[in-house]
Amino acid sequence: MYLECRGISKTYGGTVRALQDVELTVTRGHVHAIIGENGAGKSTLAKILGGLVQRDGGSISFKDQDYRPLSPRDADALGIGMVHQHFTLFPSLTVAENVILGREPTAGGRLDMARAVREVSDLASEYGMPVDPRRRVRELSVGERQRVEILKALYRDVELLILDEPTAVLTPQEVEGLFRGVQKLIAERYTVILIGHKLEEVLAVADEITVLRRGRVVGTHRKQDATKEQLVKMMVGTDLAIDRQRAYGMPGDDVLEIVRLSVTGDRGRPLLEDISLSVRDREIVGVAGVEGNGQVELERVLCGLVVPTSGRVTLGGVDVTRVGPRRRRDLGLSYVPADRMQWGCAPAASVLDNAISHTYRHHGGLGMLGRAALRRGVERMFGRFDVRAPNLLAPISALSGGNIQKLILGRELDIGEGEPPQAILVFNPTRGIDIRGVEYIHDLLVSYRDSGCAILLVSTDLDEIIALSDRIAVLFAGRVVAVLPGRGQSTKEQLGSFMLQGNAENVGAS
Repeated sequence: MYLECRGISKTYGGTVRALQDVELTVTRGHVHAIIGENGAGKSTLAKILGGLVQRDGGSISFKDQDYRPLSPRDADALGIGMVHQHFTLFPSLTVAENVILGREPTAGGRLDMARAVREVSDLASEYGMPVDPRRRVRELSVGERQRVEILKALYRDVELLILDEPTAVLTPQEVEGLFRGVQKLIAERYTVILIGHKLEEVLAVADEITVLRRGRVVGTHRKQDATKEQLVKMMVGTDLAIDRQRAYGMPGDDVLEIVRLSVTGDRGRPLLEDISLSVRDREIVGVAGVEGNGQVELERVLCGLVVPTSGRVTLGGVDVTRVGPRRRRDLGLSYVPADRMQWGCAPAASVLDNAISHTYRHHGGLGMLGRAALRRGVERMFGRFDVRAPNLLAPISALSGGNIQKLILGRELDIGEGEPPQAILVFNPTRGIDIRGVEYIHDLLVSYRDSGCAILLVSTDLDEIIALSDRIAVLFAGRVVAVLPGRGQSTKEQLGSFMLQGNAENVGAS
């Protein structure tokens, strides 16, 4: 047998049982998917296989040999590579430098960078993950960084590739390209373990599917024997209504206005060009586009991190073009960033400190009773948003990606006894979130919209955009090339056409 796990167990902090007697058999040359809700143990199992975490009990056999990696280097030496949920790239280095790190090509005893760029470019083309090898990682979008992580693993001649939530920030077109690359790997007798929860993708690409629930295996099925409804029930333990049609909004007055907004890069290249768009109260405006077409720049301008080259942004009639994030928050702007680790949290800080980070200046003088009240508020929010953490004092980096995302959403949207935000900027809100969580977050955004909020939703998930948006704007090459009707009146094919090719004429009202 190629890879066998028997009785794998892992406990954190002496009390949180992440894995309990997990059994897993992976066949060579197959795609084996491991699915489950956030906190089910998927990433913990992947980290054990990748040498990042040591198991407490059980055994693993790889190619009929006992397998106990003490580090990722041990796994790599045996041909096992892992692509992580949270990026492990060096922002100041180029794409090529990140990919070849530790495996640098040389000529005459010196680094052959021209060869490195060529090899990385060829690899990206071969597996359908285009990215410029010469660009620095800090300049890349989240989706582009995901591609670099995958290319980094493929460059190392792995024979077993573990992909932990690889499609979380990819567009449908990018997902198709990735899975074409996966099928090419399988045809060449590679083996892939796919960690995820997007059932359409799993059913499209996997040969076998193992379901985890609260650290235990609840079943393994061949793809042809599994249905979406069956897998959902196995994941959550009960029937769950999914893909529901929700009521659309009744828009009122303009709340968030973007007027002829432009941003120019360091080299004079336009990153955003003459964008105009408004979001009204009781309205969700979705923004669709292939990563790298201006989403990052739009996010940084709207949250107050970047001052545009020209144009203006108003919030509730107040010009906020040149004011910072704190003032925008005071004016009623909530913000859920696309990159949860870089902009959404402080990875070294505790779960509690991250959960109350936006209230520190209001409660800095509180004593022990005040801190206790804050803790109770965080615990209530965790219950509402189903955030699962070992304890409030653990570093937030100990949480799964989905639980970190739910914490950030809860921090930004949990209104408690206060007033709801005036406007919400939300970028890829369900990235890394399980099916039950997706349904909950979608319902939550709709409820905030119906309470009077103006919501700008930027997402690489076209199903999400179509399901929630009252209007849909499409970004291409830094411009809004179309504004299409929402309410289920636009198709993925229509959006995809604008996303990939652009158009000189706007469609619909802005």
